[in-house]
Amino acid sequence: MKTLLSMLLFIFIWLSLMPDAAAAGNTHLIPCHDSAAFLERMEKAPQTYYFDQPYQSYSENLLCGADGLPHLQLRLDRAVDVAIPFGIFFYFAGFVGWSGRSYLIGSKRRSKPAEAEIFIDIPLAIRSFTQGLLWPLLAFKEVTTGELTAKQIDLTVSPR
Repeated sequence: MKTLLSMLLFIFIWLSLMPDAAAAGNTHLIPCHDSAAFLERMEKAPQTYYFDQPYQSYSENLLCGADGLPHLQLRLDRAVDVAIPFGIFFYFAGFVGWSGRSYLIGSKRRSKPAEAEIFIDIPLAIRSFTQGLLWPLLAFKEVTTGELTAKQIDLTVSPR
């Protein structure tokens, strides 16, 4: 319960410190076709397809800084472009980890746990994979009930 409250407090503080949308506006980037430094770089570049095409695209679509280099502006309306791949990766990584954890916990309950780690027990593996599909819900349940973390009394401390 303390962990959940501390996470909520952290999220609340983090959200309260986010800047206003008005403060996140562009203050130093200009369109590349208006940047003298970018145009100078474009003229000094070799006249080949591999230089001409990117420079033309950059001048039409991107913003440049004082150095004449194109920059990508961080905007909240484009956050979905990062959030969706991150969400997919996070879910898949959690699925793999939770499935492996579930398999190892299940194999320890067998009469020969080391053998279950060497020779894959197919029914146990299928059960572990199906549990892995619901890993966010199972993880939340185990965090709230205290099953996921070890008790303080079970932790060993080395003498100093």
